[in-house]
Amino acid sequence: MSKDPYMDRQFHPGDVVSIRFGGVLRHYGVVTSGGRVISNSRKHEGVTEQSLADFADGRPIKLHTGASDAHHLEVEARARRALGASYRLAGSNCGDFVGHVHKRKPTVTQVGRAAVMALGDLIGNSRRR
Repeated sequence: MSKDPYMDRQFHPGDVVSIRFGGVLRHYGVVTSGGRVISNSRKHEGVTEQSLADFADGRPIKLHTGASDAHHLEVEARARRALGASYRLAGSNCGDFVGHVHKRKPTVTQVGRAAVMALGDLIGNSRRR
């Protein structure tokens, strides 16, 4: 079994990490007490836990400081409860996931997106009747 090259980095439970993809976009996850990452991705069709090396997929990992004042065990517990949840680009993506586990208040964009999705659901349901 090969050594995980990221285990030597000083990541701590609850840390928010990301990797770059698609040029300018970033994929976010949360470090666990076992030195793994929980994230919500389209590639894995939802919330999964994986090694730092698998999360990085050969790319540099960026550490984001000051994610929240939440205790790291609470953050990890919220992340673990979400394991298996579905991925949706609008409303349930990696950024939404990290915000949820760190109990951040939703951004104006997230609130607007949720309102549009709810309206779409209402319109879609009324058409099915």
